[in-house]
Amino acid sequence: MPFFSVIIPTYNRARLLERTLESVFAQAFTDYEVLVVDDGSTDDTEAVLARHAGRVRVLRQKNQGQGVARNLAMAHATGTYAVFLDSDDLWFPWTLGTYLQAIDMYGGPAVVMGTVASFAREEELAPVTQEPFRAWAFTDYLASAPEPFIRTACVIAVRLEALKRVGGFTARRIASEDHDLLFRLGTEPGFVWVQAPLVVGYRQHDASSSKSLEQSHQGLCFQLEQEQGGHYPGGAARRRDRLTFILRGVRHVTRWLTEHGRPDLAVDLYRRSLGVHLEVPRWRYLLGFPPWMMAASLRRRALRARAR
Repeated sequence: MPFFSVIIPTYNRARLLERTLESVFAQAFTDYEVLVVDDGSTDDTEAVLARHAGRVRVLRQKNQGQGVARNLAMAHATGTYAVFLDSDDLWFPWTLGTYLQAIDMYGGPAVVMGTVASFAREEELAPVTQEPFRAWAFTDYLASAPEPFIRTACVIAVRLEALKRVGGFTARRIASEDHDLLFRLGTEPGFVWVQAPLVVGYRQHDASSSKSLEQSHQGLCFQLEQEQGGHYPGGAARRRDRLTFILRGVRHVTRWLTEHGRPDLAVDLYRRSLGVHLEVPRWRYLLGFPPWMMAASLRRRALRARAR
C-alpha cells in the first residue's frame, strides 16, 4: 500500500497535464500512486495518459466537475494520505518529501497544507529553492482561523480515512468547494500549515469568465447555507472560528465580483451574509462596503464610457 495517493482531476488540459505528470514523476520521495480522473475530455488527454501507462491509474467519467472527479479517485485510492494536484499546476522535487516531514514531525495530522508559488510562465519558478522547513501546527483546522494564509485543495495532503469519513467533496459545480471540504474536516485532529519550502507552482490564468464569477458567488452562498443549517462540525463552541473563515471569503468575493462587473452578485452575497456579519460583528465591512461598491461601479462605468 503506497503512503500517498496523488489525485489529479483533468478536463481538456492535455498539454499542461503532461508537464504536471512530469513534476510528479520527478519526486525525490517515491512511495506513491498516481490516479488521474479524465472528466470527459475531448482533446488529446487520452493520448497523453496512454504514454504513461503503468505509472498512472486512469479513471474516466462524463464531465461532472472536479469535485466529483476527486471523489471518484478517492474511492479507488489505497494510500494512507490523499494529495490533491490540479492538472495545470506543478510540483517541486521536494513536495511529497515536505508533506512527509510534516506528517512525521507532528504525529500524523489529519490535514497538511503547503504554500504555493504563483506563476504565469514556468521560467518564473526558476528562483524557487528548497528552503529550510518551517511549519505551524494547530489542534485542528478550525483552530487556524485567525491566520490569513491562502487555503486551497491544490496544496493539501489529507489522511484518507478522514477524507472518507466526511464524505469528500461536494458534487455541486461551485467555486470554493475545497473550502467547504476543509470546514467539514475542521475538527479532525491535527492541522499543519507548511510555510516553507514552497510545494506547488500555482499556474495563473487569464481573467475569469462570467461563469466562474457566478460559481464563486454560488460557492460562498453554499457555505453560508451549510453553516446556517448546522452541517459543519464543532457546534456552537466553534461557530466563531467557522464564521471567521466564511466571512473572510465573503468580503474577498464581494469586492472581486464588483471589480469584475457583477455588482448584482456582490449585493446579493452582502445581503445573504448581513446577519452573520452583525453577529461577529464586522462593522468596517458592513458600513464601508456599500459606498465602496457604488464608487467602484461608477469608476467602471466611466472607464467603459471613455473606451467607446
